[in-house]
Amino acid sequence: MQTPTPPARLFSWQYYTHQNYGDALLAEAVRYLFHSFGAGKYFRVADGADSRYPIGPRLVEKANTFDAGLIAGGGVIIPRNHDLSGWAFRSDVATARKLRRTIVFGIGFNLYRNHQGLAPVFKEHFEAVIENSPFVGMRNHGSIERLKEVVDKRFHDRIVFQPCPTTFLRHLVDGAGDPAAVPERGRRVTLQVTRSPAEKDDRVAQQVLEACRALRAAGYEIELASFFAKFDTPVVDHLRAHGFDDFTFVEMNTEGRDMLRGPRYFSQVPIVVSTRGHGAMVPFGAGSLVVPIDNSPKMVYFAREVGIQDLLIDVDDPDLGARIVANVERCHDEYDALQERARKERERLYGVSLENLARIYRSLTGETPAESECVPLGELEVWLSARLHAKTMQLEGRSRGDGARQELDRRVAREVERQVAGEVDARVAQEMERRVAQEPDRAAVARDWLRERREELFARGDDARAKQVRRALEVVTDPAAPATPAGRGARYLRRRLGREPRRDDDQQEHETR
Repeated sequence: MQTPTPPARLFSWQYYTHQNYGDALLAEAVRYLFHSFGAGKYFRVADGADSRYPIGPRLVEKANTFDAGLIAGGGVIIPRNHDLSGWAFRSDVATARKLRRTIVFGIGFNLYRNHQGLAPVFKEHFEAVIENSPFVGMRNHGSIERLKEVVDKRFHDRIVFQPCPTTFLRHLVDGAGDPAAVPERGRRVTLQVTRSPAEKDDRVAQQVLEACRALRAAGYEIELASFFAKFDTPVVDHLRAHGFDDFTFVEMNTEGRDMLRGPRYFSQVPIVVSTRGHGAMVPFGAGSLVVPIDNSPKMVYFAREVGIQDLLIDVDDPDLGARIVANVERCHDEYDALQERARKERERLYGVSLENLARIYRSLTGETPAESECVPLGELEVWLSARLHAKTMQLEGRSRGDGARQELDRRVAREVERQVAGEVDARVAQEMERRVAQEPDRAAVARDWLRERREELFARGDDARAKQVRRALEVVTDPAAPATPAGRGARYLRRRLGREPRRDDDQQEHETR
């Protein structure tokens, strides 16, 4: 009797969170997809780590002991870690070159309108990751085109289409709804509209307010859903501040809640208006008709991918509110035809994913799966997966935090030893301070400009450059400020011990962070 081949064991690099519902559900949806394929006979996500934290050689060695690594889902090609990787994978190039058989699965090229581009290191780092990859899949063809503009041509044929599993989640788990079912047609609409710190005025929020008033007057039941409170509640607050509170607010934060709450909720909502990537993908997968608002390229990519570009609205449209109302009314009037179009797209995305999973399994084992469908996971496995998600967050935060504190202690000790040994020339710092004191007005102008630049970069999401500007501000404010991480750690320790006072500008910076 032939012994069955055990499932391929995967080490998953994921982003574990409770704050952003789209990211939280995505991490689970990836696991649902691999585990449900062939009733669990072919893949098992056996371990993993949160890719937000530093990834060093030792962790990569651990990942390499599995049959494959898995970087899956999310708009992770975004300006992050400028000095390490250039994207949301926190390792340097040398460490990335040690990765073996790393599957890149359903990720997105996620530059926003205000991003200036990826750091030059991205090309080298990403190519190092996919050099030995058995599969490189992007979540839409727009992302494929953008990625091919960056990486070497020898990789182009290997980059294929792999949709996000949230867009066909009902095929993967019980309890999230029948894949063929759609919400009942009716005058009910949910809006999921973000406002980032980069927005300088209330124009979008005001347009949403006008749309809500018009929709309510037309008899619509209105709900506002929040996937990420930091960016979603400002619009809700604007509506209430201007006297409109005839709506239901729905919070999707997953901490202590059902991970499948989103698909279950949207399976009852006929029409959704969204500015957020997974704020569109999750409702689409649950059966809602989606009116996407183009506030970033990823919304355009998604709309094109699932054939709803005719419903796409430019966020800069001066008649944004009226366009929202018109597209919602169109969805209501043409409900059955638009739902049939969406159903065909969901089936297509699911079919592409099944083919890709079979391809990945063949590349890892040399065998062709005998079963090429997903058998929906039961309630128990879904619950256990959610518990693992929460536990991973706790363990990652605690272990990585302890490691970071230990490393800081070591750096502080080395810096103190160097200072005692006289390697820090205090006379240089005193001379810099004397020169700044001679021209206080110029120093004040420099401080004000740097503060404005720092806040602008933080608002745009460019944390790395914002921190560089913050360090420059420290030097202008305090010429004796240390220029190295170890020096800053030593100063922080001295201040905590009461051996060095905190300056007023330092206190302001501390409160800003």
